[in-house]
Amino acid sequence: QLACPLDLGCHSVAMVAGIIAGSYIPGAVDYKLKDVSPDSSLNRLPLAIIIIGGLLVGFGTRFGNGCTSGHGVCGLARKSKRSFVAVCTFFAVAVVTASLVGLAGY
Repeated sequence: QLACPLDLGCHSVAMVAGIIAGSYIPGAVDYKLKDVSPDSSLNRLPLAIIIIGGLLVGFGTRFGNGCTSGHGVCGLARKSKRSFVAVCTFFAVAVVTASLVGLAGY
């Protein structure tokens, strides 16, 4: 059994390490990602905004007792009222967020 700091559990530490390594490795080997346009909006976002967005996704997954895919695929297939409300909320928030990001010029 591996000892993990802050009693987070080794699976959590391994997942975070995998996310960081998975995002670093393509850049380290000069992997060219194909963008739809040469001026991708992601390239213009400050690193702090990207990090905050990632943290909010993690918080939302924990707060909503599951991820969008889990609620959308499994929850709706089980006819779960909770998942139906969650999916409707995801879509509504996504529309508002995309509109606000568009208005902000990103």
